[in-house]
Amino acid sequence: MLKKIKADLLFPVARTIIYLKSEQARFQSLGKKPVVHFQAPYAGQRIMLLALYEKGVLRPDVLRLLRHAKDAGLYVLAVNTLRLLDPAKVQGLVDCYIERPNFGRDFGSYKTGFLHFYAQGWDRACPRLLMINDSVYFSSERMPKFLDDMMSSEIEVLGSTENHEFEHHLGSFCIAMSSKVLRGGGLKAYWRRYRLTDVRPKVIERGEMALSRALKRTVTSPKQFCALYSAARFAVEVSRSIDLLQSAISLGRRSSLLWKNGGTPERLVAEVINRYAHNIDNKNNVVAKIFSDVTPVRNRYWVGDLPSIIHAVRSIVVDGESVNEEVIVSTVAATLMDNFIQGSQIHQNSSILLSMGLPIIKLDSLYRGVANAEDVEILASQLNDVEARELRELLFQRPYGSHFLRGWRLSAFKGGYL
Repeated sequence: MLKKIKADLLFPVARTIIYLKSEQARFQSLGKKPVVHFQAPYAGQRIMLLALYEKGVLRPDVLRLLRHAKDAGLYVLAVNTLRLLDPAKVQGLVDCYIERPNFGRDFGSYKTGFLHFYAQGWDRACPRLLMINDSVYFSSERMPKFLDDMMSSEIEVLGSTENHEFEHHLGSFCIAMSSKVLRGGGLKAYWRRYRLTDVRPKVIERGEMALSRALKRTVTSPKQFCALYSAARFAVEVSRSIDLLQSAISLGRRSSLLWKNGGTPERLVAEVINRYAHNIDNKNNVVAKIFSDVTPVRNRYWVGDLPSIIHAVRSIVVDGESVNEEVIVSTVAATLMDNFIQGSQIHQNSSILLSMGLPIIKLDSLYRGVANAEDVEILASQLNDVEARELRELLFQRPYGSHFLRGWRLSAFKGGYL
């Protein structure tokens, strides 16, 4: 409690420090222009615009992404906020490599890349562009199909995932756009007007949210603005596939530090019981039967998959064999659908989405508190040994901010500024 009070009191100071640091970075970037280290001729290929924050050398998973992009015939335009020791070493994997001043976060790199794209006149020939950044871990096994799904689609604006927090928008870490959108004046005007900042809430507001609004205005119909791994897709597939339903139960997020988390097996049992299992008290009032936190372990049931959920429900209620199994299954599926849509979908459902084929994992999941150590292991269990080790190292480099930050930084983190 004392820690929270201190953080609240320090928040005005923390916010001021963040804004001052942003303005300091803006001042230090004045007069410095992006440097194009090399550029191969462009011949009308589909383009991958990759925003990087890589110092010295590229991460192994980024290198594998680049190889898959070249195998797919994509022209790679990479913009790095930091510096590589030897940029020439990425020639062959990157077609155009630019380094820029360290100001503006990922949207600063996106702006540099798009302005270069338009200055070169590539919009006149480019059939499709994928904007993507390295705030995610790239899993190699699922990547070829994912790139094909994103870049062969006829959807005018296709995100990898969506977000219903605040308002519906696409995750800016991965969005594909058609030639119509690229040639329209709306997108070009957006990037020309975009004002760089290092203040995280401002980047979200001016960047991710405003970009989605701008893209929505460019499409020919609402159906042309959607996510490949949308909540609607999950709802359809989980209601039709018992295998996906089983996976969603076993792979559901375990951390309870942030956002509603109703998808854990024990909560799914409780949801079924609360909805359908009732008893009549002495006054003939209907009272919902719920689990008690003080129930002895010997009177509890192990639940970890769909059969054990069905068994637990039947064991709890009187005349359990009369329980309709289809009702249990449909209730579990509906609860998982409700849970899927909470907050940022890629954070809320990272393991489920990975099992469905999405090859990207947000690297701030542990830091933001939307994942815990158990969630990390659930993710790692779906990867090969090399990728599992890499992912663990990257995630555990940034543990949960509320537990490890101190002073004004803790206040800034709690306020969403770090």
